[in-house]
This record gives sequence, C-alpha cells and structure tokens, in this order.
Amino acid sequence: MVMGVITLGLLAVGAQGAYYTLIKPLHNYPEDVAKFIRRAIFYENKMDIKECMKNYQRAITASEMLSMDPLSDEVTGLKIMYAGIAEKCHAFDKGVEWLERLRFEMLTLMEERREELGTIGWLKVMKRVIGISVKIGDLQVLDKDDANAEKTYEWSVKEAMRVMSIQTRLNEDEERPWTVLEIAAIFESELHLPGRSDSKRDETSNLVIDMASFYERTNKFDYATTLYIQAANLFHPPSCHSVILLNNVGACNMQRRLPSGEPMDRETQLESAKKWMEKALDVASNIKPPARTEECDQGCVVALHNIGEVEEQLGKMDEAMLKFQEAQSLAFAIGFADAYQNAGVAQERIKAKQAGTYESPEDRKKREKEEQRRIDEARTGGLPPLTLSKAGPGSRKRE
Repeated sequence: MVMGVITLGLLAVGAQGAYYTLIKPLHNYPEDVAKFIRRAIFYENKMDIKECMKNYQRAITASEMLSMDPLSDEVTGLKIMYAGIAEKCHAFDKGVEWLERLRFEMLTLMEERREELGTIGWLKVMKRVIGISVKIGDLQVLDKDDANAEKTYEWSVKEAMRVMSIQTRLNEDEERPWTVLEIAAIFESELHLPGRSDSKRDETSNLVIDMASFYERTNKFDYATTLYIQAANLFHPPSCHSVILLNNVGACNMQRRLPSGEPMDRETQLESAKKWMEKALDVASNIKPPARTEECDQGCVVALHNIGEVEEQLGKMDEAMLKFQEAQSLAFAIGFADAYQNAGVAQERIKAKQAGTYESPEDRKKREKEEQRRIDEARTGGLPPLTLSKAGPGSRKRE
C-alpha cells in the first residue's frame, strides 16, 4: 500500500497562459477591425457578454472582408480571444467547439498552403496550433470530459514531437521563427542556440508534463513515467525542473501496478523507484545559485519523503525514520509547511509500527464500525431493529 507518495508540479512553468492570450496589439489591425475589438473589450469589462461576443464576431467578419491572412497571429489571436469569453463564462463546451473549429481551419489551410509557407512558416503556425490543442485539452478537463482530453493531449504531444523532428533538420544559419508569444518552445536540439531563454524550454516541457500529469491522475503510471522522463531530458544542463521531474518518475514507478507475469517483484520495483528519487537529490546537489531556486529545495524535501516511503514499504523502519526526519528538517528550513506536517505524520506512523501499535486506516475503519455495531446492539438489548411491512400497521391480508 502506498502511504503518501508525493509528486510536484513545476512552480515556474506557466506556459498555458502564453498559449492562450495571443491577441496582438490593436495597432496591428486595420481600423475597421480594431474598432470592433475596442468595443468588445469595453463590453467585456462591463460584463456584457452578449455585446462583447457580438463585437468580436464583427471583428472576425471584418477581417475576412478585408482579406486578412487567416493564419496570421492577428486573425488567429482574435478567434482565440473569442473562444476565451466562453471559458470566462464557464461554457467550456462552447470554448472547445470554437477552438476545435479554429484548429481544423488552420490545419486545412496549412495543408493547402504548405509550399507557400515553407518549412519555417509551417513550423511557426504549427506551434500555435499545438498550443490551441493544449488549451482544448485543458477546457475538456474542466468540462469533465477526460476521455476526449486524453485524445487531445496525445495529439498535442505527438505533433510536438513531429515538430521537433522537422526542426532538428534545419541548418544552424536558417531563421528560427518562434517568439515569446508563440506557443512552441525550443526542443532539445535548439537549447544551445544564442538568445534562447529558459522560459521557452519550460513551455516545451509543459506540453509533455500536461500529458504526464493527466496519466498520473488517471493512474496510468507507465505512460506518466515515460512522459516525465521525456520532459526531464529536455533540460541540458539539468535544472531545478529536472529535480521535480525525476522525483515524479520515481513516484510513478512506486505506484505502478505490476502486471501478472512480469519478472520484476515488488521489492525490485521499489528499489528502482528509489534510484530515481536519489538521482533527483544528486542533480539538486550540483545546482548552485542563481540557477538553484525554491523548486530544488522543495524537490529535495519531496524526494527525501518518498525515499522514506520506499524504505517503510521495504520494512526498513530505521532508514525510513531517518529520511522522514531529514525531510521534516529541510521543510522547516525552507518554510514548506505541508511537507513538514506530512513528515511528522509519517514519523508517528513509524513509531507506532516499531511499538507494535500501528493500525492501518482500513483496520481502524473496521474497528470503529464494529464498535458502533456493539453500541447499537446494546441500546436495543440485542434485538434486531423493528421494521414494518409495506402494507403498514393494522393491514390485513384478504382471504
């Protein structure tokens, strides 16, 4: 039984907001379009959603009448903002519908204009399409449509990897088209190019992390493990993000259910999980300020706690206690309150096991249920509770 395995999200990865709010400054639009956008923003601020959406629709229509490029940042950003109103109203299904329509429209035009766009232009637009797809998945999760969210995330990751494959074949002197506002990030082959920021690398890994987190939440730990490893491999040299991801790999390995017939036993599985967590600690020990952030410290706390969980499941109570104490001490030093409390609870559990007084949550529930049964029985003198027939009191059976 897994007592309290912990995984962490990346504290500094916030790419999804950049994926979604892609509307360009108004001066990039012709006045016949910009005037409707201004009105839409005005009504949005007044929470008049009907008039807001009406004016966004007028802006989209005006862009079509003026023959603006439907694949441009301006036009696609405008349509994304239109769909964003649905999210603000919690009409997630409508947001999905409109973004799906936009994604289909963009993919169709990209295919028709492949030669015109060229490789660089195609990559630039495809990165935006991937970002839109990630947002569709997010809205589907909010709409409790996990089945379709899984398909959407799978498509996003698959296409992101395809973009990576195409991009690695570019010559070093060729133009790299991505900007801060574009959804795509720099994949592993481009991390050492001049002028490339860590935030772009974070955006790339976020595509994979979204999918990994989804599989982890749905207990598909094999898939989650693979994707966390892929995300961790994007960081060269390793960063504090790597510490978080390596811990998550270990945690997923620890929770993975062994299929029947697999030669690995539970002990081997736990030892394998522990190695990933120890690797996280090793990576963190080699990261120095300013690259070292609070993610490293929090990642170390969680890794220490999870190693304690492994040792506990292996029956090594002294080793488990030591790791929980280390986790609690570090958590106190960095002000990580939840982790401090969790480590304290774990230590009390170890003490109870060593004293032979530990009671699992399942056993405690059974005991409390039995105690309540005895109390109820004492109140009724051991008689079963009185029940009445459906016919009710005083009814007589017809002869």
